[in-house]
Amino acid sequence: MAGGQGTRLRPLTFIRPKPMIPLVNKPIMEHIMERLKQYHFKDLILTLNYLSSDIMSYFKDGSNKDLNITYSVEKSPLGTAGSVKKAEKYLDETFMVLSGDVVSDINFSEVLKFHKDKGALATLVVTTVKDPSHFGIAEFDDDMKITKYLEKPAPQEAFSNMANTGTYILEPEIFEYFDGLSGEVDFSRDIFPQLISEDAGIYGYIFDGYWNDVGRPETYLNATYDVLSQKIKQKIYPKSLKEDVGKLGNIWMGKNITIGPRVRIEGPVVLGSNCTIGEGCTLSKGTVIGESVTVGNGTTIQSSVILANTAVHSNSFLKGCIVDTDCEIEKNTIIEEGVVTGSNVKIGKNSIIKSASTIKNGSIILPYSVIDAQYEG
Repeated sequence: MAGGQGTRLRPLTFIRPKPMIPLVNKPIMEHIMERLKQYHFKDLILTLNYLSSDIMSYFKDGSNKDLNITYSVEKSPLGTAGSVKKAEKYLDETFMVLSGDVVSDINFSEVLKFHKDKGALATLVVTTVKDPSHFGIAEFDDDMKITKYLEKPAPQEAFSNMANTGTYILEPEIFEYFDGLSGEVDFSRDIFPQLISEDAGIYGYIFDGYWNDVGRPETYLNATYDVLSQKIKQKIYPKSLKEDVGKLGNIWMGKNITIGPRVRIEGPVVLGSNCTIGEGCTLSKGTVIGESVTVGNGTTIQSSVILANTAVHSNSFLKGCIVDTDCEIEKNTIIEEGVVTGSNVKIGKNSIIKSASTIKNGSIILPYSVIDAQYEG
């Protein structure tokens, strides 16, 4: 499922669908596809709506990635279940539903075996969370059949901390429960409660590994740090920089990278292809430098993501922020923790962008500015 607008990740999603946001310089959805291939799943149906052409032009028919990709494009949003229903003609055997923005190390083979052993109509992968208010929660009997389900409960309503991960194994007979439903149809709101009330055979598989619903800037940064620290193992660049004076930890590199003298890099760090790191720069752990990025002399970047074709000029300081593509950060600029900029942003010299500010696409910030809120200039 890759049709949502990703409103909570704006401005990053103004120019791309959420599954195409680069995670260590590769779209989130591509990481998911690579994991599916590890479990020998190669026939994929992508349900699309928002900026669908971006996904289709990137992945095409999947053959260059040894996949067979079919597209189901919605003219208007149909909801999580409605989007799957639209693809019904392709689904004549047991199938799996995944969210295109979730990073996890779920063992798909084990989930499928659990589903078959239970003779389930539907199996939900669930995991323990601290705050269930952002998710659907479930309660089970001794056989792991789901007996109660509630979407995004208020604190006083939460009866469980077992959250729906957005990963389902379903049988084609699930579509019999769509009769009479129209408009946007949601699995959690419309389908799962019906299956529970009719005792149709909906089960929960408890998963205790890595799972990150990349829905907000902070969870995106967390996913970035987790991939870099190998809390979840995903493919990064095959080449690494050898440890040397001022070069510590894992430093993954693309091709044609220029690193100036007296540069200090404390991994884990990723350097994208064709990037340039100027003299005397410091890059600290958790930093991702995108492809064709230029970092000027004497700049310090800590635990930040700088996406492709951006220039950060000399003696700037960036910490815990996300800078989108094609931006220009002029010299002596400070960007504080939690800041997210859109694409094509220009920040004038000697400016300060204070913590958690948001800068919309195409904004121009004059030199010597102090920004401490959402900026739409």
